[in-house]
Amino acid sequence: MKRLMFVALVLVGGLMVGSASAYFTAQAQVPENVIRAGTFAVSTEPTSSAISIDSLAPGVSISKPLTVVNDGILPARFVITAAKKAGITEFYDALSVRVTSEGTQLYDGTMLALRTTPLTVAPGARKQIDFAVSLPSTAGNELSGDYAK
Repeated sequence: MKRLMFVALVLVGGLMVGSASAYFTAQAQVPENVIRAGTFAVSTEPTSSAISIDSLAPGVSISKPLTVVNDGILPARFVITAAKKAGITEFYDALSVRVTSEGTQLYDGTMLALRTTPLTVAPGARKQIDFAVSLPSTAGNELSGDYAK
């Protein structure tokens, strides 16, 4: 029995010595690491009054193009919305708009609720967006001469 106890103590002692051994470690530094954010630069052509219409008649649709230009290095993902800044609310509420790009319809409904499906323009690319604005054929004389900005 003493012999068995001696062997057990030797084994436990050997395990303790083996588990207490050290591991070699090292470090290396990689200098000049730089993380930089990409640039996002979107513009439109024309730059102002892109969808100005001088005389819109009931039942008539007038189309206007707008080109979105991405001069940045990141892809541009956006949606198009509208907001009335000035003018006659009843006239604005009566306007309809259909928005398309490259043959794909992005929106068709009132100007008031305009929110297109998302569009993506690759870095360095251009995308033409076409707006067809109209007044319903049922629009009456009460809207004659009105405007919305």
